[in-house]
Parts: sequence; C-alpha cells; structure tokens
Amino acid sequence: MSQSNKSASSEPPANDNRIGPFAIVPKYDCPHLGENAYVLLQSTQQQEDQQPPCVGCNSKQENWACLHGDCNYIGCSRYQQKHMLKHHESTGHNICLSYSDRSVFCYACDSYIDSPQLHLLSRQLNQLLY
Repeated sequence: MSQSNKSASSEPPANDNRIGPFAIVPKYDCPHLGENAYVLLQSTQQQEDQQPPCVGCNSKQENWACLHGDCNYIGCSRYQQKHMLKHHESTGHNICLSYSDRSVFCYACDSYIDSPQLHLLSRQLNQLLY
C-alpha cells in the first residue's frame, strides 16, 4: 500500500479526543419491552418540578424510575452512585425512565429505546408538565 493510501483512511485516529455533544440513536426493536404499555406510577411522578429522591442515597439529581410492572423504585444514574443499575442487576428489571431528559433506557440492550409502546408514557409525561 502506498503512503498516500494510508493517509486516506476513513477511520479516526486511535487518540481522537473529540469533545462535544453526540447524537444518541435509540433502538427501535427492543425485545425486552414485551407487550406492555408503559406508564409512570403515581408514586414515582415528579412533585413541584423536583425529581423524586433516589431510594439508595436520597439524591435528587439524574434519577431514573423503574418502569417494570408495578415497581416504584427510583434510583440514581450510573454517573452518580449507580443505584438504578444495581436495582436492574438484583431484580432483572430492564426498562427505566430518566427524569432529567425523559429518555427510556433498556439495561439488557444497553441502549436508549423508542417504541410505540412508549407513546402512552410520552403522552402521560406531557400532561404532567402542563
């Protein structure tokens, strides 16, 4: 291979230190959603624009609500003390909602997700805001 072909590689260099926002593309075919229509339980809804506290550490920042059945667990993010991740690991509850940006994450897929099954949840969240 000639020297000019080596520099034309489309791969970024190994020490690429890009900074800035990156687009997150949700997964649209999460098999862990099952046939459920997801909603946020009354006991896990935000009160007066404040996130409910994490069950494990009482933090009110970057918390997540477990969306598994009638579970009302609130845990902090994996960038805090990882209480929602620990809840997933001990219970197998995969699907959770971020209070910070209203995104939905599946721990089993290790991906943000979107699905028509989450549209009822989106409508519910929109009504709670207004």
